[in-house]
Amino acid sequence: MSVGEEDVNIVIASSTAGGDEGSGRITQPSMPRRAIATVPTIVSASTTHTSGPTRTSAPTTRTPGPTTFATSRTSGTTAPTTHNSWLINNSSHTPGPTGTTGPTVNPTGSAASSSNIPRSTGTIATNPIVPTWTPAPATHTPNSTRTPLPTIHTPGPVRTPANAARVPGPSRIPGPASGTPRPVPKPETGGPTVNYKKEKAFPIRKYCVPTVAVLLVLASIAVVSILIKVVLDNYYYFCVKSFKFIPLGQRCDGKSDCAGDEDESRCVQPFDVTADSNVRFKEAGSLLQLYVPSRSSWSFICSDNWDTTKAKAVCAQVGYFSEPVSSSVSVSEISTPSTVLYSTVQVLNDRSIQVNPSLGGSCTSGQVVSLSCAACGTRHKQQRIIGGSNSDIMRYPWQVDLQYMGQHICGGSILNSRWILTAAHCFDKGQRQIDRWRVQYGVTTLTYVFGYFVDKIFLHSRYVVDHYPNDIALLKLKSDIVVSASVQSVCLPGYDNNLADGSSLWVTGWGHTVEGGAAKASQLQEVTINLISSTTCNQEYGGQILDTMLCAGKIEGGADTCKGDSGGPLVSLGQNSRWDQVGIVSWGDGCGRPNNVGVYTNVLSFLNWIYGVMRVSMVQNCALC
Repeated sequence: MSVGEEDVNIVIASSTAGGDEGSGRITQPSMPRRAIATVPTIVSASTTHTSGPTRTSAPTTRTPGPTTFATSRTSGTTAPTTHNSWLINNSSHTPGPTGTTGPTVNPTGSAASSSNIPRSTGTIATNPIVPTWTPAPATHTPNSTRTPLPTIHTPGPVRTPANAARVPGPSRIPGPASGTPRPVPKPETGGPTVNYKKEKAFPIRKYCVPTVAVLLVLASIAVVSILIKVVLDNYYYFCVKSFKFIPLGQRCDGKSDCAGDEDESRCVQPFDVTADSNVRFKEAGSLLQLYVPSRSSWSFICSDNWDTTKAKAVCAQVGYFSEPVSSSVSVSEISTPSTVLYSTVQVLNDRSIQVNPSLGGSCTSGQVVSLSCAACGTRHKQQRIIGGSNSDIMRYPWQVDLQYMGQHICGGSILNSRWILTAAHCFDKGQRQIDRWRVQYGVTTLTYVFGYFVDKIFLHSRYVVDHYPNDIALLKLKSDIVVSASVQSVCLPGYDNNLADGSSLWVTGWGHTVEGGAAKASQLQEVTINLISSTTCNQEYGGQILDTMLCAGKIEGGADTCKGDSGGPLVSLGQNSRWDQVGIVSWGDGCGRPNNVGVYTNVLSFLNWIYGVMRVSMVQNCALC
């Protein structure tokens, strides 16, 4: 034994499956299956090999020497190895795996000290001086023919080689087809469990639930507030200036209960016309006549120098401010041309005119003016309903429904784009607050969804409650009526309108169809009746019929108006095939009883009042505007 060598037991492994028996070579620890070259000549201590892929090393020539070499491998993991010394034969060396080098030695021939060398990489820490060697040819022996050598296990920390197989992690699952939900990958065993549905649901619960709760609370508060307001509005009136509630019965009662007469404003008010109108229209052809103060008589207007400006100024005298339509009529068509007086019109301003008698009392053109201040009295052509009382608004497009706090109270008729004609008794029994009234027009079947606001309500100043003289009223709307096939104006009769007894008349409304019935008609009703002379009517009513009233119905009964029809129009088919309103449904004894016909307000008796109210209320800066 040479100097520096130690006694070492050399264990030569015998192969059970091949011809390596007694060859005197040392078998290397198993590596991954690939072409393996032998390491430099090393004399190894006996080793014990534990599982893993097997390998047969190529034969090599080794120089025995004292070496302690121990490995431990489990499932491909290399344990740290303790070496006492390496015996390297530089002249005979078998190379390691491709791309690796064997151990390096110092110039004296002894192996460099190494500890915890990563075997799996095939790389050993080297000294600066690297000896050269000649690689020996590698011989590959199938793993199945190799018997692993026993190794002596030296405990130490286990290191995982760099090229060892990684622990498989969660594999990516291919995405599903379009339109199907993507499966949620399962987390690694032992890791935290993630519930994606809960993560998505958390923001919804965090924000939506409080939001919904707040909305529900606000909705509840709004509903309660509306209910409280409805209750208060039905029983009390709130005085803003006085900041107090008063019973609703004290509103519009003619007595001031609030500061500044607040409770008496926006109420139905009586109106009296003191000045007579200076404009009138003849029934035949709507011929215009103006009053001449200097002559104290009425005269026709010569069409000489007549224009639209003069037509508008004349219509303003009777409260009409729409586009008038005028034409010329030959004097020869007038029944008494020899007695005709002619005048001319001078416009002072938009609402004022001056009438000047014609010089010499003649008209050069021989024609006089026919004027219509508003299109009226026309209706959609439709066949009359036979065998029933149901009607359609197209037949009577001037019919309107008056509602108080959403309930049908009375009927009415359209005079022009702003004015509704009805009965004064519709505003009895405390129904005198303007803001609670609505007007519905253009409908055959009653609805309570919408209605148009009322601006002013004027009653005849000499109307007496429960006695029904002067039972007439006018409503001024806040906005203009839009004319259509179902919305038209009715014409007022000419000053000389003279209906004969027995003339056919028509009346419409949504009132009761049976006397004492609980329900009103939901669809517009119509009935044809006849004009009854005042003499005959007074015999039935004990002299209560005045000149401002007229009677219509059937002596035998069965055709009449009833409760809920009040304020509705009684119309006749006048000259020029236009419909004139001659009466307003007022009162009667029962409904359809024999010898008890209906009583109506005579519109002809109130033309001056109607024109006066519309004229004054439309004048700028007037007290009633």
